[in-house]
Amino acid sequence: MRRATVFFIVFGAVSLWALAQQGGFFQNYPGGTSKSVYRITQEKSNYPILLTMEIQPISSDTFTVRTTNEVTGTRADLERGVLEGLARAQLEVNSESLTALRKFLADIQPNTVYVLPNGARFEAGERDRIAGVDVIRGVLTDPKKPNQRTLLALTLHRAVPFPPLLQIDERRGLLFVTVFTLELTEFSMRP
Repeated sequence: MRRATVFFIVFGAVSLWALAQQGGFFQNYPGGTSKSVYRITQEKSNYPILLTMEIQPISSDTFTVRTTNEVTGTRADLERGVLEGLARAQLEVNSESLTALRKFLADIQPNTVYVLPNGARFEAGERDRIAGVDVIRGVLTDPKKPNQRTLLALTLHRAVPFPPLLQIDERRGLLFVTVFTLELTEFSMRP
């Protein structure tokens, strides 16, 4: 059982790394050494997952990438929580609406509403900073998911692999309840 858990943790980290590659992240990476630490929380688990990605250049076109996951929890929580948290992070970062939004990232202005080709809406809010990274906060809604909203913080910083904030809220009666969060908690970059 322990080997299976370790395998799935490693598989989850590799999947997120592959997702960063799939989004053109490494082709646009500006160079230098960077470290990004994300905190993943979810409604079904009392224990956050820390996802770290460190990138170190070897040459102008070659990098060493180190990804780690760290979580402390009970056996039962580790069995379901780690796998679900990493899988959900991969699904949400690669969602149809977020993928469409990324195509227009350079054009997004604060306090503006955007209607995406798939019918989703992004209401850009104010500029802010998360872990020292400049972002524009906003709310993404998708007509295919009428009882859900995604609070986002987007950045143009090419060394940040995933959105600095991706928070999924579900409507429960009259209230929204946060069920999943992927948040950048630490970022450093040096030439």
